[in-house]
Amino acid sequence: MRAAHETLGRYGVQSARMLSVYPEDMLSDRTFGPAPAQVTLGFIDGEVHVGHLARFSPMLPDIHLLLSSTVSPRSSFPAERIAYVGFHRAPGEPPPRPKARRGELKVHVAGQKTFVVDKHEDGQEGALGFYAKPAESGCPFREIFFYNHGVNLKELNEPLGELLVREGKVDGGQLQQGLDQQKNTTRTPIGQILIQHRKLDAAQLEQATALQKRKGTRIGEVLIEAGLATAEDIERALGEQRRRGGKRIGQILVEMKLVSEVDLSMTLAKKFQLPFVDLDHCSINLQALDELPKDFIEKNRVLPVDSDAKIVTLALADPLAVDTIDMVRLRTKKQVCEVVVTPSQLDKYIPTYLDQVETKKVATEMDDILKVLASGDDAQLGAETTENTETGQVMDSDNAIIKLANQIIIDAYRRGASDIHLEPNGRERTMMVRFRVDGDCVAYQEIPSAYRLPLVARFKIMAQLDISERRKPQDGKIRFKIAERQIELRVATIPTVNGNEDMVLRILAGSKPIALDKMGLLDRNLTALKSVIQQPYGLILCVGPTGSGKTTTLHSALGAINTIDTKIWTAEDPVEITQAGLRQVQVNAKIGFTFANAMRAFLRADPDVIMVGEMRDTETASTAIEASLTGHLVFSTLHTNSAPETVTRLIDMGLDPFSFADALLGVLAQRLARSLCKQCRESYMIEEKELNELTELYGREAFLELVRYDLPGGLKLWKAVGCEACGKSGYKGRIALHELLLTNDAMKTAIQRKSPVGDIRELAKQGGMTTLLQDGIQKVLAGQTDLKQVMAVCSR
Repeated sequence: MRAAHETLGRYGVQSARMLSVYPEDMLSDRTFGPAPAQVTLGFIDGEVHVGHLARFSPMLPDIHLLLSSTVSPRSSFPAERIAYVGFHRAPGEPPPRPKARRGELKVHVAGQKTFVVDKHEDGQEGALGFYAKPAESGCPFREIFFYNHGVNLKELNEPLGELLVREGKVDGGQLQQGLDQQKNTTRTPIGQILIQHRKLDAAQLEQATALQKRKGTRIGEVLIEAGLATAEDIERALGEQRRRGGKRIGQILVEMKLVSEVDLSMTLAKKFQLPFVDLDHCSINLQALDELPKDFIEKNRVLPVDSDAKIVTLALADPLAVDTIDMVRLRTKKQVCEVVVTPSQLDKYIPTYLDQVETKKVATEMDDILKVLASGDDAQLGAETTENTETGQVMDSDNAIIKLANQIIIDAYRRGASDIHLEPNGRERTMMVRFRVDGDCVAYQEIPSAYRLPLVARFKIMAQLDISERRKPQDGKIRFKIAERQIELRVATIPTVNGNEDMVLRILAGSKPIALDKMGLLDRNLTALKSVIQQPYGLILCVGPTGSGKTTTLHSALGAINTIDTKIWTAEDPVEITQAGLRQVQVNAKIGFTFANAMRAFLRADPDVIMVGEMRDTETASTAIEASLTGHLVFSTLHTNSAPETVTRLIDMGLDPFSFADALLGVLAQRLARSLCKQCRESYMIEEKELNELTELYGREAFLELVRYDLPGGLKLWKAVGCEACGKSGYKGRIALHELLLTNDAMKTAIQRKSPVGDIRELAKQGGMTTLLQDGIQKVLAGQTDLKQVMAVCSR
């Protein structure tokens, strides 16, 4: 445990779990003279042995238990297997006197046993364990030695609420408010949980409940005795009941804002005799994360912060997660030293550090591949370099090239890239590989020029393209499996100067639709969009440039109306998002199966809702309007800059303005702007120059109306800083900006008259539309992004 203390010292922790560090273990030995003392040895596996000891020392590597006090046969047990040693009271020795509070501590040991004890008079604790005196009259021991490695949990024997009051975190009235609220939270009955897991049915539960009432025992015991459930079933159900059930008083007090999260976590650390650590002000050992699988860390919400040959230090928010700690001990085969952190810090740092570990592994794997390529070792490459590299020929045996191609795809997917750019630069210069992440191209890797042709050829083979054709563009697709996830890449090759051949791979990761509530729509836009997609017929358009999230938005809208009584057909190229209940079709222009042809087929297939991937021509647009006017709800996309411009664009394409005005329900224009990293962004008071700029961009009157409640206290903006989580850029992820144009009588009249864009825009604003720029500025004020990113995707 000394190593654990050295680790914890880096966090400014004064004491580790249940002990203080001494140069040597100074705990007293116990000798019993000519008459050996009767003892009980409790083992870490729950086993118990009773016998006698002539002498006991915490320093002994083995404990020699006499099977009798008078005969010599004995058994020897390694101390590392023992959780505690209980020294029995002598015959006639009275039990401990009761105190006002029964015992200072509760000590939970292996085997699911709990002892209520008082600290020893000398208060001494050592690196191996500590002595304590039982505080319960029914306990047969006068003294117990607890080995640290056998203690699952040690806590102050004081309710958390009382401890919070004593520590001055809340007052008595606030505590009572929390307790009253706690009474209103109910726990799911264990029988109901077993029914949900199909371990028994309602009739069996009813019989067991009747029997329970007669016997007066617990329902779990009755179910086991009746053979309706196993002890394992009951244990699992109890665990789930604890997770589901009524909230703890600390959680309730935090939710009621009567105590802060930090104060609660510090008090919990004190109650359970554990160090409290602030992860904001310490660094962790990334190698410690290799101790546990990623899914285990995410599921159980624990974070290994350090480890050595014997001990893993574990940050957790819930000191009572004994089952989780036991699983960590079993998985790592090491002692576990817990430290308490706040739940929000776990939410913040678990993905951050897991991403760093993944990035480190990826970088190592790529370095290994490039070293193999640089070495030119034929045995590792599996082919003659001089023979293959300049011809672009690549064989399945060229292991390093194959690994390199696979690794590039895997790295791009893990970094959330939308596109991979391969840019060869002839024989003299290295080949550049770039990723497009959050809308910006970032450098990824430089590949030796000798391997530019084999790498491109490898991707061509994967996309089933002609590797001998390097003079004209080609298009293809790659299906690639990462872990259990199947992704698709759309491949485009383009010949460039000096005999080079560029390649761009767009990652089409099959994903699930996002709920409309999670799309980042302002309240007005969300309410209006939910209303318009419930209409029985009409045309709804989502517009914007390539890669602005139009398809994602349409699928979110379809997901909101995807019910058993609604028949929905979609025609897409490609099908990027799949949803159960939708009948989705992949169009193929090469065989004449266009969007217009697909729509005509849908109209013969009894649709309620039709989604067309894109209005690429007048024929498709006319068919969509025809479908919407004959009782169908039609969704589609278009490449235009704004919602008002969409109206004039379609009229200019030759559509009948009267039919179009009758069919159109609304147009949602969309952009994606880079989002500020939530882990490192910083707020600051807005300066006068910035305030004037925002006012001018938003519109003076509208802006003053927007911020009038915030002006007395001053407006705040947020700026990018940069941290490990965002790659020092200050930005991570993207947010959507929207403008939603809805039709009304005035708008329909303007469309029929072929009014100019300016008139359409003014009518839309009068109807409540906020422009893309205004939507972006509202999200700047909310701290989601900054003005620079909004202006990068929106025009004035």
